[in-house]
Amino acid sequence: MLFEKPKHHHHRVSEFQAVVLAGYGSSNRLYPISEEDNLPKALLPVGNKPVISYTLEWLEKAGIHDVIVIIQAIGNAPQKLSAYLRTYTGNIHTQVVSVDEDDETADALRTIKDKIDRDFIVVPCDLITELNPRDFLDAHRVYDPTFSALFYEPGSTESASKDDDLLPYVGIDPTRNALVYKAIRSEDDDFSMRMSLLNKFPRVRVHTDLQDAHLYIFKRWVIDMLVEKENITSISKDLIPLLVKCQYQKKLVEREEINKYTSTYDNLLANALSLSTTQSAEVDDELVDPIHSNFKSPIKTYVHVYRGGFCGRGNTTASYSELNRYATKQGASITRVPSSAEVAPRTQVGNDSVIGEYTKIDERSSVKKSCVGAHCVIGKNVKIANSVIMDHVVIGDNVKIDGCIICNNANIQEKSYMKDCDVAGGYIVEKESQLKGEKLVAFRESI
Repeated sequence: MLFEKPKHHHHRVSEFQAVVLAGYGSSNRLYPISEEDNLPKALLPVGNKPVISYTLEWLEKAGIHDVIVIIQAIGNAPQKLSAYLRTYTGNIHTQVVSVDEDDETADALRTIKDKIDRDFIVVPCDLITELNPRDFLDAHRVYDPTFSALFYEPGSTESASKDDDLLPYVGIDPTRNALVYKAIRSEDDDFSMRMSLLNKFPRVRVHTDLQDAHLYIFKRWVIDMLVEKENITSISKDLIPLLVKCQYQKKLVEREEINKYTSTYDNLLANALSLSTTQSAEVDDELVDPIHSNFKSPIKTYVHVYRGGFCGRGNTTASYSELNRYATKQGASITRVPSSAEVAPRTQVGNDSVIGEYTKIDERSSVKKSCVGAHCVIGKNVKIANSVIMDHVVIGDNVKIDGCIICNNANIQEKSYMKDCDVAGGYIVEKESQLKGEKLVAFRESI
């Protein structure tokens, strides 16, 4: 463990712990913007705030104050993240744990098994959502499942972006909001279901417009099971499919000895119902499932479908740009131009953009639908649109930038034209360059 933020004197015990996965699985999809020379994924700016700050604020709103942040030990990423969390002002107690860079998500949970002592939430560091966390948590309390998962309807821009895969098939039993099926979608549109699934869940609605937010709430015993089953390496690829299948495959439940783990945690509701004189806990299952009424699975799932509000992840360059557009859209309550910034009189900063502290912009320039970081120096007659410019970037006169992500300390020399480019940290774009759709990285000589 790298560091632990000190507890407040009035440290309340939350009902849940939270595990934030800081930068898993998608670093290569964010190439070159989350390279060692720039920033770890959790600290990439969205609306000039590290993306993980939105996750921490969401958890705080949920009443969760005990957070473990897991990061892969690549370069000095854990140190950078720890340094930021020390300055984070919210009422949250954070611990940073660094794990081997080859560890998958479930492997990472195994490494912190001794730190988890109650039911826990797993959330990626790049999820930004308008979903009220209390709606999700309350539903979880009502259904009391083994795990709850959040699925959302992606915005039109996110689902249309070219580097995303097809959305999966998501099978939900509408009578109990159970997640009963999830499969990767292929071009040929065929999929198969087991009869045992349809026996147990005769009504399944299959959705093709939902994205997995990778936000889950788990029972504490799931960690015990992970510790013993080292073949489970990924949460979304191994653990969730196993638990989903255990709802209707009796042999799988027996083979994996699921009852051994669940029996250590008495289901209080089931216990209360069994003692009740007015209601039998078994009745509902027999009515729904007369064929297999003797098989009562110890696993229950709940899926929360969120539509209508914003929900998105920054795990590709396209979706990362989309998060920035959302954070700076018109009407957002943010400081567009801080008092420390110097913006020349005849320069326009749109009301859908934001400028960082101490940034200087010379005259006749314009910034539209863009985020510009702190300490940047921008010349005369520069046009910036639909772009993310990070900190300490220098942009020469008469440069036009559209749809680009430009990382810390880059230098774009005069009269360059750039469209849909990603520029790595510290890269120098020579003057009068004409670039379109490029990923620009300075290759270091290996020592």
